[in-house]
Amino acid sequence: MAPHGALEEAGARYALEVVKTDEGAHRDPAYLKLNPNGKVPTLLVDGGFVIFESAAMAMFIADRHPAAKLAPGPDEMARGHFYQWLTHLTNSLQPAMLRYYYPERHTADAGGNEPVAASAMEEIATLWGRIDRHLAANGPYLLGDRFSAADIFAYMLSTWQQCCPGTYERFPHVKRLADLVAARPAMQRVIGLSG
Repeated sequence: MAPHGALEEAGARYALEVVKTDEGAHRDPAYLKLNPNGKVPTLLVDGGFVIFESAAMAMFIADRHPAAKLAPGPDEMARGHFYQWLTHLTNSLQPAMLRYYYPERHTADAGGNEPVAASAMEEIATLWGRIDRHLAANGPYLLGDRFSAADIFAYMLSTWQQCCPGTYERFPHVKRLADLVAARPAMQRVIGLSG
């Protein structure tokens, strides 16, 4: 969702192709040539340039479409905070969420899934709590009054609520951010396709 939202926000021309992971399409040799990790999404630009990792795609799209203002300019100090938040979301929050959804990847103990998932849930709540406090003091967006691709990434993760029940009730500033992002016309188009 994050790269898709960034493409929409940028007004970029693109074609969306669904990779049916439930049918194993991400393990197809043709797909693995593009993304040897066998994960989604993958961005193919101009028929030959390939990039994977959602956060990297969001940064790439922001750089390729500077008029969309999806990131502060390279000469702005705020660019550092843009990198910080996008990296925090993808390196701290998202991995904790993935531990919850795929605990079997993190334990060899046949009975270890529940403790891994429970620990992940605690970490996720702690991380959302820190983000919520930041937004309370500095929001409504991660960069203050300035919307960025990092907010799209945060919105995407905020919709993964099974791993943190009551996310929006527990963290009202995260909900405010999510509501602001979801209300944007470009994001409405993305949400309409995925809904």
